[in-house]
Amino acid sequence: IEYAICFANASGGAVVFGVADRVIGRGAAIHGAKGYDLDLWRRSIFDATRPNLAVAISEMDVPEGTGKLLIMRVLKGTNAPYGTAQGLYKQRVGKNCMPLDPHAFAKAKFVTGVVDWSGQSAEEVTIDDLDPVEIARARNVLAKFRPQSDLNKVGDKELLVGLGAVRDGAVTRTGLLLFGRESKLAAVCPQHQLHYVHQVSETKVARNDSMKSGLLQIVERVEQAFSGPANPEHEVNVGLFRLRIPAFPIEMVREAVLNALTHRDYLDPGEVLLRHATNMFVITNPGGFLGGITTRNILRHEPVARNRTLAEAFEKLGLVERAGMGRRRIFLPILEYGKRIPEYETDGTRVTLRVFDGAFDERMAILVAKWRGDGHEIDLDSLLVLTHLREQAFIDTLSASEILQLSRDDARGVLDRMAQPRVGILERRGKTKTATYHLSKNVAKDLLGKAAYTKTKGLDPIRFQEMVRQFVSHHGSITPQECRELLGLGESQTARVEVSRYLKEWSGPEGFLTREGNPPKVVYRQRGIEADLPDPGGLG
Repeated sequence: IEYAICFANASGGAVVFGVADRVIGRGAAIHGAKGYDLDLWRRSIFDATRPNLAVAISEMDVPEGTGKLLIMRVLKGTNAPYGTAQGLYKQRVGKNCMPLDPHAFAKAKFVTGVVDWSGQSAEEVTIDDLDPVEIARARNVLAKFRPQSDLNKVGDKELLVGLGAVRDGAVTRTGLLLFGRESKLAAVCPQHQLHYVHQVSETKVARNDSMKSGLLQIVERVEQAFSGPANPEHEVNVGLFRLRIPAFPIEMVREAVLNALTHRDYLDPGEVLLRHATNMFVITNPGGFLGGITTRNILRHEPVARNRTLAEAFEKLGLVERAGMGRRRIFLPILEYGKRIPEYETDGTRVTLRVFDGAFDERMAILVAKWRGDGHEIDLDSLLVLTHLREQAFIDTLSASEILQLSRDDARGVLDRMAQPRVGILERRGKTKTATYHLSKNVAKDLLGKAAYTKTKGLDPIRFQEMVRQFVSHHGSITPQECRELLGLGESQTARVEVSRYLKEWSGPEGFLTREGNPPKVVYRQRGIEADLPDPGGLG
């Protein structure tokens, strides 16, 4: 039980039972485990840990010893710190399990979000340390984003209580971060800072600001920086209207900054760093992902706030959504303009978001603008699929699963919905799990040009036959890999199955190919044409 909490509070690990420590020789060291009950082990560890830990216990057969080895695997915990039911807390340090000291224990609770740091009282901070200008700024934000909120109708004291800035008469850390005077913030929370760098070239910096004021003022200053010439716009015609496409959409900038300020680890001495280059927007905040969020599920995972009171204050002000829409709000405006998909990365102690400018796709931007103008909403799933199909001839359920961060069955549901006649974005080809999805005629024409649909539609088995006949005529034979390359189907499992089916049909009794060899060395030659082999009799 102690080893389980020890590993869960660190980076995870495994314990092997049935091996003697510090015994030389495999035969002497391995004695095996006996008299155990796997279910009892799992249940006992789960019941004896707080929060409850589910560990994996498995058996391993070995030639030595009279029993089996038991392997206990423990993943890094998502709700640390973990302890025993009796209140013992330990953490792996090197090769040892050491007690978690009170300071580290308290910090772990804040860092992992078990205890809400932002909701705690701010030491040495009183109501008089809050800036009336920042309170007025909050009222302006409310009037803009939440005009129907009851908070618009109350006095300053009630407003502070309603936002969680004051609790039981004491100023919370949320109150300090939102409304604290800059001098007080510097004295009590010196790690609070957003560093903004505007880099106009690899060697030239146009702006280098350290923003240490209240959070609402920081957000406003960043928005101002992206509302001028530093964030150029392109214009394209959409019917009678002109569509403006900024390098970095302001709603994306706002959401990214709010996410970084809300979810950063305020016990970390680091700062939030925003680097604004001509073709890239990069923002990094101290503190890794929480509660099982990873780069592979960030679009789907339920939101987990490290600083819940601060997140709730931003929500009440109308600046953020708590329904998991925040991260999507970053992706939507970028993909609507046909730009590269934003990327998250983390090293466990920092989270970095990269948003790319570089270029936009005018056809994509016009198509989405027309859909919206006609009253048709297009969601993030559809935009991700369309982004893929701008570069690839088709998408299958496996590729869609990775792109959409969904199970394969759920991804198939998204593709089938897009292929419904009333939606009309995709066409489905095939009825099995290896079915592929292609752009519909009208969408292909608008997104890729008039020839796009004819080109992809023409690549059916009849056209495939002609292409393979010509290849074999010119080269004498064809392999499955060469066939996939020739037909432009790629190397996915779906493509392998599809090509295998075609080659099997074409090398059948009435086909034009003959098969030679066995996997993995299989070639197909034209039926009726003998391979160019040396004459065994040497007579020519």
